[in-house]
Amino acid sequence: MVDSHSTNLQDLRGAVPPGERVLEITTTTGCVVGCSYCPQDKFAERQRVVSHAKHLRLEDFKKCLARVPTAVDISFSGYSEAWLNPACTEMVEHAYEAGHNIRISTTLVGMKERNLRRLQALKFRLFLVHVFDDGTYMNSRLVRRKYVELLRQLVDAGISPMLFIVMGEVHPELVEIIPEEALVRSRPLSSRGGSVDPKLVQARQPIVGVLTCPDEREHRNVLLPNGDVTLCCMDFERRHVLGNLLRDEYQDLFKGPTFCEIVDRMNGRDGFLLCRTCEFAQPVASAR
Repeated sequence: MVDSHSTNLQDLRGAVPPGERVLEITTTTGCVVGCSYCPQDKFAERQRVVSHAKHLRLEDFKKCLARVPTAVDISFSGYSEAWLNPACTEMVEHAYEAGHNIRISTTLVGMKERNLRRLQALKFRLFLVHVFDDGTYMNSRLVRRKYVELLRQLVDAGISPMLFIVMGEVHPELVEIIPEEALVRSRPLSSRGGSVDPKLVQARQPIVGVLTCPDEREHRNVLLPNGDVTLCCMDFERRHVLGNLLRDEYQDLFKGPTFCEIVDRMNGRDGFLLCRTCEFAQPVASAR
């Protein structure tokens, strides 16, 4: 993507050609970054009801990945900062060695210099850094000396393709570090299907009838720390769980009752569908 809110943060995480599939990896339940436009608390609350697993274990990640065809891109992003899980770099390396294209979307929080040195040895489809703003939307207290130095090293690392995205104004200590030509300034926030605080961004009016997702997000799913797979990057509240990769084959996620129900409702059948309040969905005019 090249602008996730102006091509929009989710688009940047994807830039996914039609027909291609992505599995986003949520490595941990709970996130300290504290973006005001991220419904992290709702995700954590819903997730803890079904699982006590705070982190996705490396061995579980390997089991899940073994069920995923190599044609599926693996994106380390999901519903929380991926490097808050100490095993994240090993997961990236394992997915890369298994033959998957790798996408990264990170604030760098939790990443260490040794992690960056290991990442430099890999090739990425996209390496997107979510830059801290001036404190308007993010917890700018996390921008400390070690963080600033890590960002400098990342810029000098020569990783490609690398982009930076900011919501609002770049944190003053980071302005001189980030190459202007690689910085994307995002536009209006997404309500994440109505999960974000309505005081910050109102959900759209629900779409009635047949709808479509132009980005085909129904095939850009999210793996959770307990192996569950949710519909897409908007499903922070686990409203559509397709299955669990610790027990189900990847292909079976799209043959089960939940996915079939989603398709039916996208085609106009009654019943709850998160997509109806998603800013990225589009109504389909009925044929005359």
